[in-house]
Amino acid sequence: MNWIEKEVVKTEKLVWKYHNLFLFILSVVLAFYILKSEFIKQLILNLGELGYLGVFIGGIFFTYGLTTAPAISILYLLSNNLDPFLVALIGMLGAVVSDYLIFRLVKYHLIDEIKEISRKFRFHPHLNKRYIRILRSIAPLIAGLIIASPLPDELAASILGAIKVNDVEFLMISCISNYIGIFIIAII
Repeated sequence: MNWIEKEVVKTEKLVWKYHNLFLFILSVVLAFYILKSEFIKQLILNLGELGYLGVFIGGIFFTYGLTTAPAISILYLLSNNLDPFLVALIGMLGAVVSDYLIFRLVKYHLIDEIKEISRKFRFHPHLNKRYIRILRSIAPLIAGLIIASPLPDELAASILGAIKVNDVEFLMISCISNYIGIFIIAII
């Protein structure tokens, strides 16, 4: 076997072993290229014609870093003709669906793969226990602010998944934060 074949075999093993991390990276790259498509851009902008269903779909897009800007536009435009409280509520439901999918992926799959990779390459941060306790206590607040803002919710879901917040706590943080963030957009 020549050098190239050996490297391909190593890469295939690495991709399979860390398939969740690979799929996550691949989805980010794919989303970037999909959003460059004029057809997809037009499809996202036409969601406004769907009323509250468009709000729900806009809420789903509000979560992802690459689609936040078009989602804000959709939610803002729809709130001009629809009840802002309902826009915030229905948009929040869509956003929570997306947030929860990200959270589950991070909490139950990616974190373990990242820990294994860090052990393999000996990335061991040496933090004292008091510093870690402080970080864990403020992480939900930081994550909530990230979720409410136009920043990518992937970051907040990763933070909460890394500190092993339970599903109910995550859903509460996501609901409250998304409602506040979308309501602010709706009343502007």
